Amino acid sequence: MYSDTASELRSIRKTMIVLGILLLFVIGSINNNETEEVEDEDYAEVTTNVQNQLVPLGNGYFGLYSNLDETDSDPEMKIYYYDEKENKLVLKKEEDLDTVEISE
Repeated sequence: MYSDTASELRSIRKTMIVLGILLLFVIGSINNNETEEVEDEDYAEVTTNVQNQLVPLGNGYFGLYSNLDETDSDPEMKIYYYDEKENKLVLKKEEDLDTVEISE
């Protein structure tokens, strides 16, 4: 009876070793996939720039400034509408900020 138990334990141990080796190969192949990491500073800079140029106008409309930093072009605002039902973004119009009159 002792020899049957010992042989059974030996076969279980061999099976566990084989499964462990296979698991190491699988985990190693998953970790070897090359991924490009984006630095947090670059992401924060882009996010800040977009937030500074985005203006909520209400009812699904928002404005996006462009050409603010360029000295040789006129600044303008593109007005977009987001349609929730169709999940689409629609450009409604473009306004030149130099020609817009501000009402008080």
